[in-house]
Amino acid sequence: MKKLESLLEKSAELPSLPEIYTRVLQLIESDDTGSREIGEAIQTDPSLTAKILKLINSAYFGLPSEVTSVSQAVSLLGRSQLKQVLLGSILSGVFPKIDSEHFSMQEFWAHSVKTAIIARHLAMQNASILDHEAFFTAGLLHDIGRLIMASAAPDELMLVNEIVNLEGRNVLEVESEALGVTHIDIGAMLMREWNMPSLFSQCLIKHHDEEHIGPFAIETSIVYVANLLSQQEPVYDEDEMEMVLEEIPGWQKTDSSLEQIFIACRLADEQWLDVMLSLGMSAK
Repeated sequence: MKKLESLLEKSAELPSLPEIYTRVLQLIESDDTGSREIGEAIQTDPSLTAKILKLINSAYFGLPSEVTSVSQAVSLLGRSQLKQVLLGSILSGVFPKIDSEHFSMQEFWAHSVKTAIIARHLAMQNASILDHEAFFTAGLLHDIGRLIMASAAPDELMLVNEIVNLEGRNVLEVESEALGVTHIDIGAMLMREWNMPSLFSQCLIKHHDEEHIGPFAIETSIVYVANLLSQQEPVYDEDEMEMVLEEIPGWQKTDSSLEQIFIACRLADEQWLDVMLSLGMSAK
């Protein structure tokens, strides 16, 4: 714990969620507010307004006609889905830009967004899961500890990446040796600081685990598999997908078919850049 606290001191401690997020979230969770009031609150932040409208009009949602107002977006999304879109829309602005030749924020967000899209689609195919959009957020958050690590200890993170790439060792073991903590330790602390739901915390904590048991077994396995799939080169048919899955232990725990996983990966390949642009995570 002391090593974690020391690392956080170097990164100016854990980042906080912006006040606009807290204010809108309170309105979303109140039974006394309507879509118009929620939309008006969002519109006080032009950047957030633009991101939400860009995202809802992107291929990610695939709506038949353009949404032109935030109130309309709120009505179409519903409150549960809006909470996930809201968090995704403010996330890139929470962290300072990391200026390092050894760490690319754009690559980081690309991986996170691909993981999010795959996880969401796999959740949509599972009849036992009701809140599909939460998996998009869980995918976005699963590696968030690496951003703080990159900010506070860029040299150590570079060393970790070199060892993992050259020796093929487990990234958590190497991080623990080099820093005394892992990106999971840091991410879990951030989830507590932000008072995030247990689903997000558990998916973050277990996204490197091959075994998934307990009340969130299917959920954590989905993010675990999505994380690994998002690191693969694009596949062009189910035969190639089957070969990829042979290298992912326990993928069956997701209760997803090979076809469903193949479609999820194709959607991620098609949509990730559009989603990144919508969320302000890409410089392109």
